[in-house]
Amino acid sequence: MMKAKTNFRWIFAVLTTVCVTGAANAQLRRKKPVEPKVVKAPAVVAAPQVAAAKPAEAEKPPEPKWYESVKISGMIRVRPEVKENFAFDDSQRYNFVGQKLWLTAEKEFSDKSKLVITLQDVRVWGGQNPTITDTNTLQRATDIREGYLLLKNFLWSPFDLKVGRQKIALGEEMLIGALDWANVGRSFDGARLTWDNNHNSLQIFSTIIQENNSNDLNNANSPKNSPGMYLSGLYDSLKLHRGFWIDGFVFARNQDASIHSNQLYTYGARMHNRTDPGNKTPKDIWFDYSIEGAYQGGQKAGQEIAAYAAVGFIGVKFNLSIPMRFGGQGAYASGDTDATDGKYQTFDPLYPTPHYQFGIADMTSLRNLTGGGVDYTLWFTPDFSLKMEVWYAMRSTGADSWYAIGGTANASTALGGERELYKEADVTINYKPRDFLTFQAGYAYAMRGAAMNLANKTGDYQFGYFMSAFTF
Repeated sequence: MMKAKTNFRWIFAVLTTVCVTGAANAQLRRKKPVEPKVVKAPAVVAAPQVAAAKPAEAEKPPEPKWYESVKISGMIRVRPEVKENFAFDDSQRYNFVGQKLWLTAEKEFSDKSKLVITLQDVRVWGGQNPTITDTNTLQRATDIREGYLLLKNFLWSPFDLKVGRQKIALGEEMLIGALDWANVGRSFDGARLTWDNNHNSLQIFSTIIQENNSNDLNNANSPKNSPGMYLSGLYDSLKLHRGFWIDGFVFARNQDASIHSNQLYTYGARMHNRTDPGNKTPKDIWFDYSIEGAYQGGQKAGQEIAAYAAVGFIGVKFNLSIPMRFGGQGAYASGDTDATDGKYQTFDPLYPTPHYQFGIADMTSLRNLTGGGVDYTLWFTPDFSLKMEVWYAMRSTGADSWYAIGGTANASTALGGERELYKEADVTINYKPRDFLTFQAGYAYAMRGAAMNLANKTGDYQFGYFMSAFTF
C-alpha cells in the first residue's frame, strides 16, 4: 500500500511539473508579440520616405518651351522639261528647268490643334532678269502656299475647323485639286469644316477666288471694280466597306456679275474602293476602281447651263514573277451643240488636277471631251516601277471648241466638223532610292488627229521631263 501511494505521488509530481511548465510557456507566448512595440517600432519611421520625395521634386524636368515643339519639314523639287511642237505647232519649242521649294513650320497644341505655315518659292532657272535680283520687276517667285489654323472639335462640336490659305484635294481631283504637279500649284483662301469618323467623312468649305472691291493694295492686276468670285461646297464620303465607298458632292461657284448672271452649280457622286490615305486602294485588294459623274446647272452670261461629265478608272493587279497592273480609263464631258439656243452645255471642270488622268502630255481638259486609254505598270522592286500608257482624245461635239489643259478654247471653226484630236503614247519611270529622295522621268508622244490636220497643225507634240524631289 505504501508503495502504491509513493508511485501516485511521483505521477502527481510529474503532472504538476508539466502543467506549471506549460503554463509558463503559454504566458511567454502571450507576451512575445508585445516585444517589437517596445524598442523596434521607432526604428521603422516614415522619415526616409519624406526625405526621398524631396530629391524627386528637385529632379522634375522643366516645362518645354513653345518653340521646342515646332516641327520643321520641307521639299525641294527640280524638273527639267522639253516641249517640242507644243499645241501641235512646230514654231513652239521650249526647254527649261523648273524649281519648287517648300518650307513648312507646324506647331501642335495640347488639344491636337495646329498652326501650319508653308513658304513656297517657285522659279525657272534663269527666268528672272536678272536672275540675281528681282527688285525692278513685278515678278514674285516667293509666296505662302499654306497658312492656316486647325482647331480640333471647334466650339465643342465633332467638327474640326481649318481657316486660312490651304490646299483642297477631293477624290480623284477631277473637279477640286491641289495641282501639285504644276510648279506653282493651287491654294484656296477660306474656311473648311471636317467631321471624320469610322462610318462617314464630311467636308464643308467656303473660299474666296476673287474678292470684290478689295483694290488689292492698288495692284493694277486686280482693278477695284472687278466682280468677286466665290467657291463653296460640300463633299461627303459614306464608308460602307473598306472596298466600297460612295461620295456625294455639291459645289457652287458664284460671281458678282450684273444681275448675278454667272452662277454655276455642280452636283455629283463617286463610287470607289480607293479608301486608303492618299486616294489609294488597300494593298490586299487586287481590283481597283473609281467611277464619278457630275451634272451642272445655273446661269452663264444670260444662258441656262445644262452640262454633264463622267470619268471612270479600273485596274487589275496580278503577279507573274513580278507585280504588275493592267488598267483602263475613260472620260466624257459634254460640249455646246448650238451657241445660239440659249443653253450653255460645255462642262466646266472647275479647279482640277488633270495631269495623272488624261495622259502626261496635258493637251486637253474635261471640256467637250470624249477619251479613253489603257495602261500597264510593272514593279521591278517596290521602289522601282515602269508605266506605259496610250490615250485617245476627241471632241464630244464638232460644234464646240478644243479646250487646252488650262481651259483655253481653240476656235472650233478651224477644226471643221472633225472630232479626232490626237493619239498619245506615254512612258513613265519612278524610282525611290531613299525614303527622302524620289526620281521620276516621263516621255510623251502625241500624234495629230484628223481635226488637227484639218486645222493645218504643223507638228506632232513631244514632251519629256526628269523630276527629282528631296523631302525632309
